[in-house]
Amino acid sequence: MDPREEQAIDAAKLYYRLGRSQDEVARALGVSRPTVSKLIQLAKDRGYVQVHIRDPRESAAELVERLRERYGLAEVRLATGPDHGDLLQQAVGRIAARLIEENVHDGDLVGLSWGKTLFAVAQQLVPTARHGVQIVELKGGIPLHSRRTREYETMTYFCEAFDAHPRALVVPVLFEHAETRRAVEADAHVRTVLELGRQAPTAIFTVGAASPDATLFGSGHLSPDDREFLLAHAAGDIFSRFYDDDGRECLPDLADRTIALSLEDLRAKERRICVAAGLNKVRALAVALEAGFVSHLVTDEATAELVLARG
Repeated sequence: MDPREEQAIDAAKLYYRLGRSQDEVARALGVSRPTVSKLIQLAKDRGYVQVHIRDPRESAAELVERLRERYGLAEVRLATGPDHGDLLQQAVGRIAARLIEENVHDGDLVGLSWGKTLFAVAQQLVPTARHGVQIVELKGGIPLHSRRTREYETMTYFCEAFDAHPRALVVPVLFEHAETRRAVEADAHVRTVLELGRQAPTAIFTVGAASPDATLFGSGHLSPDDREFLLAHAAGDIFSRFYDDDGRECLPDLADRTIALSLEDLRAKERRICVAAGLNKVRALAVALEAGFVSHLVTDEATAELVLARG
């Protein structure tokens, strides 16, 4: 390496690494400012300097394409920015609301789940002129829960946004005995709502992590044995139906006591819009994608990267 190249490297380090101006570099090296410009250009020409521009738009576009290709998704939308907390929920909710508005049309029958994530989506919906839309609940609720699960408010916001008729499933999602669940499902109103849920071409839902903090775990509806089994074997849940790492519903006894759309019926739907964000949902979301439960995905960049990394 000749002295001129060494001087070019010194100039590049001062300029790029230390952020000095070209005048400051000139004074430090004892050369003129035009000479500094030539030295920097020489460092580039010799390959000692490589300029890398990270455009977050391009990064997001690459993630979108990788997700679409790997899981055969019709559409993917990503939120950028904070990767946790209420700000993340709001960001993802806003993007999901726009996607949903684009996919609800006159006369549509739309299936809807509930949860903190979907309440954040519901709050971001902009009233959109639609006619003849029906919103049908795809799972029962959790009455008398210590936490506010927001199922009523979520349904209300969705119906107001699309001037839709509500088809509410006003029953618990989980019963103590399978016989009780079967008796409730025999009721004409419940049977009608469940059948509408099966017929709906669109399902809007989230995935939940199988963790002690999950809503159903704190509801008092699970026995200690159920909790222990799910924590050991479940990857996550959709509609309070827990699935393992192969995407198969686990704990048959619990499934028999649950009033909600089945995972098989979900997989058969034309549009399966999943909204899920946060690092605690990576495993649940990755399995749901692999199992074919999702056709349209809204998540955040950090979650997307970790989901792809699992493969």
